[in-house]
Amino acid sequence: MLDRLRAMDRDTAGILGVLAVALVIAIPLVISGPGNDLDVGNVFRSGRAIARHLDYVPSRPPGAPVHESLVGIGDLIGGPLVTNLLSLLAAGLLLWQLDRLLRDEGVAPAGRWVIALLAVNPWFLIAATSTADYVFALLFLVVSARALRHDHAVLAGVAGAAAMGCRVGSITLLVALAVAEACVGRSHRRRVLVAGATAGALTLVVFIPSFIEAGGLTFAQNDFSASSPLVQLGRTVAKDILVLGIPTTLLVLASIPALVAALRRWSTSWLVRFGAVGLVLSQVLFLRFPWKMAHLLPTLLCIVVLLAVALEERRRWLMAMVALQLVFGFVRVDVIAPNDANQASGGTISPTVTAGPVLTDWRCRRHDPDAYLGRQKEEIERAWDCAAPYRD
Repeated sequence: MLDRLRAMDRDTAGILGVLAVALVIAIPLVISGPGNDLDVGNVFRSGRAIARHLDYVPSRPPGAPVHESLVGIGDLIGGPLVTNLLSLLAAGLLLWQLDRLLRDEGVAPAGRWVIALLAVNPWFLIAATSTADYVFALLFLVVSARALRHDHAVLAGVAGAAAMGCRVGSITLLVALAVAEACVGRSHRRRVLVAGATAGALTLVVFIPSFIEAGGLTFAQNDFSASSPLVQLGRTVAKDILVLGIPTTLLVLASIPALVAALRRWSTSWLVRFGAVGLVLSQVLFLRFPWKMAHLLPTLLCIVVLLAVALEERRRWLMAMVALQLVFGFVRVDVIAPNDANQASGGTISPTVTAGPVLTDWRCRRHDPDAYLGRQKEEIERAWDCAAPYRD
């Protein structure tokens, strides 16, 4: 018993130490402008119209009314610094709620090192310090999961609708939640129906402003073209590798036997069901739209959930991944280069060592912290191109 308590203390102290390091890394990003996301300028315009004029103009189809409203209020209070701090707060709450979820589901203390792994992932750090909706959507998703597990179906539905109101792509992980819970038993299926009905009804309400502004259902139409299946797959695989970086990806691949063993617990592990279904669905969506690295954060969440189960007794594996993620933020190793920086249809083998995503993003923010105030094609897209790893 004493040995177990010492191990718990050691794990908790180590995780908190890494979270402190992540916060130190985050501070320069938070104070260096609202980030280089391609939609940041339009999000501010939408938020300002909501908070200052009670008018709604979606930042992009189909809109993100919940996040845009939060940005409008934060911007009214204190500008980009406050909106960035709101993202950082959402990230902190997400990590806390995820830790509670893992603890509720019986994951060993060593397995909760995945909280540190998520916290120091460069793409998560960038999203958590930008005026962007990614971490808000994941926060509401995890809150919905915890509410569902504690038989608060209506609250789960409200949180699910909030996640949809931040990013409609949240539907992939909401479906994963429903599948994971419905497999428990009949009473849990009733819980899922109540939560689903609540989330569906409130999501319709949330998007009424988009419907009114568009004058119909055109706000929900997708006119984004796709390349050939092979090109789509190539872009997806290249960015899948980049989400963790090559060294950490190799460690994850080495963990495949443990992951396969974890999948055998499908019938008894809620986390395995959620992680596996969410991973597949989020990857299918990204295969159709293999664009921003931040679009892979739902995939990353599912990976860390599965690793928490598969490696819950292998602390050193998870600690090694955390260390590699810290390095990856500042030093990036590549082996593939796209053949066209804007419309890649292939690539070449080209081993390189460059600045990592966090360092690159910070440099680009410092170079033009007010790019979000400029024109979309000139200032905003130039800042995006500066920070984007693959511009395809």
